[in-house]
Amino acid sequence: MTILNDARRALDRADAFAAEVDKSEPIKEAPLPLQRELPEPEPFPIDELGDVLTPAAKSLCEIIQGPEALCGQSVLAAATLAVQGHADVHVDGRRHPLSEYFVSIGESGERKSAVDSHALWPVKKQQRKISEKYDAELAAFQLEHEAWKKARDEAVGGKQKGFAAKRNAVTQLAGEPAKPLHPALLCEEPTYEGLVKLLLIGQPSIGLFSDEGGRMIGGHGMNKENALKTAAGLSNLWDGKEISRVRAGDGSMILYGRRLSMHLMVQPGVSQILLSDAMLIEQGLLSRCLVTWPKSTAGLRLYREVDLYSEPAIRRYFARLLSVLRKEPPKEEGKRNELRPRLIPLASDAKRVWISFHDHNERQLTADGSLAPIRGLANKAPEHALRLAGVLALIDNLDCREIGVEHLRSGIQLIQHYLSEALRLFHSGAVDPELLRAEKHLTWAQQTDKPDETIYVYLRRIYQYGPNGIRDKRSAKQAVRILEDHGWFIPVEGGMEIEGVHRKEVWEVIKQ
Repeated sequence: MTILNDARRALDRADAFAAEVDKSEPIKEAPLPLQRELPEPEPFPIDELGDVLTPAAKSLCEIIQGPEALCGQSVLAAATLAVQGHADVHVDGRRHPLSEYFVSIGESGERKSAVDSHALWPVKKQQRKISEKYDAELAAFQLEHEAWKKARDEAVGGKQKGFAAKRNAVTQLAGEPAKPLHPALLCEEPTYEGLVKLLLIGQPSIGLFSDEGGRMIGGHGMNKENALKTAAGLSNLWDGKEISRVRAGDGSMILYGRRLSMHLMVQPGVSQILLSDAMLIEQGLLSRCLVTWPKSTAGLRLYREVDLYSEPAIRRYFARLLSVLRKEPPKEEGKRNELRPRLIPLASDAKRVWISFHDHNERQLTADGSLAPIRGLANKAPEHALRLAGVLALIDNLDCREIGVEHLRSGIQLIQHYLSEALRLFHSGAVDPELLRAEKHLTWAQQTDKPDETIYVYLRRIYQYGPNGIRDKRSAKQAVRILEDHGWFIPVEGGMEIEGVHRKEVWEVIKQ
């Protein structure tokens, strides 16, 4: 009986507690985070990089101990730069350059600089060799050009009289000496005008590579006034189009046969600026970018006593890229820096596989399809697969006459990884422009000099005084809707008086 009585008393106490809870204020649910926790990435398909790039990338991972995706992306980007001037993929009359734009995301301390430095060692060695040759040629050019100018002045100012005589005297001179091409193969943070000028006076195949990509994204070329121009110019270069510019100061120019590849390594905060920019999404630059955000290896990188430069896989990688970089790519006849890449088709079985991938990918682009959230990148996925397959084929054999099915399958596996990464980042909210704008607005709304008082906001105040990017009614309403849905803004029933005026649409701001 004692045990039974104790049980009854416990139940009575529980009932009494429940009754008190019923009389109290309802318990408010905590707001939902605007960005969900980033899920684990799919493994980078490092084994698809081929017999030269795969062992090199794995050696970088083992010795430098950077994330596998970062190492794989770095050697793939360097290889793309090396081969892009030599060939274009050719499918049914359409030609596709091999150029690619890569973006790698990682926190500070992820050893981005170390990985990038080693991956680009062959490019920098070749650039140094060209620079030394350029210095000698420039000195010779300056002497020759000075002599040519004096000879021309003498021809024009000589004893010959009349236009025809002077013209004949000038035509007897040799042609004006050509200045040697600028040796730069790499640049880090150019403006678009600077990039065009470099392609005018320098090498026809170059790379925009930076292990501190924030300097490019936050630099003059990508500021508010120049971002659209730079994005459009980079998109045209990816497409392989001619560069056409008309300016009052430096005249007009049309440049053909130029190639640019890019690899920007950025920190997560900087990547959000780039990947959530509505203008860049709409313009199409981001659909040309292959993004990876690997899991950090920090805390697992115990020192290894290995000389990276003595590793056979690394030495083979260096030797292969140097042999490609030292071979002159095809040029237009009579042109010093206008490329004429040869055309390489798909083998017949590779073409069947590519068409199957193309059609499968296309079916996922409907409004309710799995690739709908990243439609821009997914639209270009078949072309990315061709480009990546072409790079792998030329690294294996620079003189290859067609792209086989194995290289094509590897290209497809690689682009599927990038599609998976884009979906992962989108669904977590990490690159969703609307969620990021709402988060920016929430931070603004939560600011107060009176932490003990409840914060209220109303619609007009939001779009008049809110953060940049939300200062119009439509954007403000969208941000408010998202913050309402996530529980950060609580509507005040019937509105309330604020600053002496009754406001119909008012929200209480939940503080952090």
